[in-house]
Amino acid sequence: MGRRLIIFVSMLVVLGLVALPAAAQSGAVWTGEYYNNAVLQGTPTIVRQEGAVAFDWGAGSPGTGIPADNFSVRWGSDPFFQSGTYRFWVLADDKVRVTVDFSLTPLIDTFNSNQVGQIIAADVTLSQGNHHIQIDYQEAGGNAFVYVTWANLATNPSGPNFPIPGAIAPSGTSWTAQYYANGSLSGSPTLIQSENSPSHDWGSGSPVASIPVDNFSARWTSVQTLEAGTYQISVRADDGVKVTVNGVTYINEFHSATGLTYTANVTLNAGQHSFLIEYYEGNGLAFLDYRFGKISPVGTPIPVNTPILTGATATVTGAFRLNVRNQPSAINTTVLTRINRNETYAIVGRTARTTWYQINVNGTIGWVNARYVTASNAANVPVTDGSVIVPTATPTVIGTCGSAPPPRLIAGRVGRVTPGLPNNIRAQPSSSSTRLGQIPSGGLFAIVSGPTCAEGFNWWQVTYNGITGWTPEGANGQYFLELAS
Repeated sequence: MGRRLIIFVSMLVVLGLVALPAAAQSGAVWTGEYYNNAVLQGTPTIVRQEGAVAFDWGAGSPGTGIPADNFSVRWGSDPFFQSGTYRFWVLADDKVRVTVDFSLTPLIDTFNSNQVGQIIAADVTLSQGNHHIQIDYQEAGGNAFVYVTWANLATNPSGPNFPIPGAIAPSGTSWTAQYYANGSLSGSPTLIQSENSPSHDWGSGSPVASIPVDNFSARWTSVQTLEAGTYQISVRADDGVKVTVNGVTYINEFHSATGLTYTANVTLNAGQHSFLIEYYEGNGLAFLDYRFGKISPVGTPIPVNTPILTGATATVTGAFRLNVRNQPSAINTTVLTRINRNETYAIVGRTARTTWYQINVNGTIGWVNARYVTASNAANVPVTDGSVIVPTATPTVIGTCGSAPPPRLIAGRVGRVTPGLPNNIRAQPSSSSTRLGQIPSGGLFAIVSGPTCAEGFNWWQVTYNGITGWTPEGANGQYFLELAS
């Protein structure tokens, strides 16, 4: 008999019938007690076993005998936990309370606060073993939903991916949108909703009244079923944007900018793929234009212009990162890619005045401003944009600003502090005005307007990290600032 018992217990272990750790409710079985009142009183109308506390009843009822409004539910379960610190998350409309091991103090309790539709989190340290988890829920009126989950902090959880409650998935692509009342995607989102697209143009306004018009951020997530092929991502944003596909970041431009366009190509197999788009608005206008489309099937090369062999090269020397554009202009053109300081690429063409060079970046043919590169062997590079030199009258010098070097920044572009000391941001174009902050060496900023000549400096109105003020461009022939692209 003893041998049979040992064999039977061994089979239980092999078959996985012993208690295993619960992770994000995996394996937890809940007893749900549904009451036809909002205060968990009397005998429950419905008692049933459920695999997770994750429900969206919309404007309806959880079951027969339960009203669509003014009902309550209590779930209980005793899942097994490994020892560690666990983070619990809840999302509900209207009220929810989470209690661990019958404690007199709930871990999470929104019964006496207005936190409808907000993700609430709290941490608790648990010893190894089974622990009793009780969840109380109250629905007052309108839509009804409740989601509860947890994770061991040792796994570095990034937070739950709760479905969007009460939302009907639109035809085509559906995105989960989370909006934050700060510029850093920190804390709990103020608004969660389902959207057809991340593309928005808020102008000088905000997404909703609970989000400020400046210094806010947003995150969109989506799982999309796609055919195999090579796809192009194109985003144009004011200010920062970051695009990640299947955990790989293809566009990372989370900085102040004014309407810059960024593109990237990604080759995907047939099946489901996860998309993550993050955005932040610093100051002024706010918009995001996201585009995604297939450009070729897998195995078919992407057509590119046939490279022209001139023997000339361009090395990036005047910028930390340099935009490569589809046309020789910084206005109303598309950024095809970006190259870095000290990188060298073949020159395949130029404009008639040699103000722009056309280069070949690993098969991508585009244009860079000649001011930011050093060209070698470029004497015989052909003019490839169709431009010609038109004689002009001798220009007239129309004034200087003391010892300040001639201005070279451009409003509406992105600037950078040159290597050396930081630049002060002041409330007015004056060195005696209130200092609002500093831009460090190499710091990127949005150029709002200027220049304004004062005290022998050319001052520019700029925005950096949500601060808008004035900073000088240079003095005594030395530039403190430069264009970033």
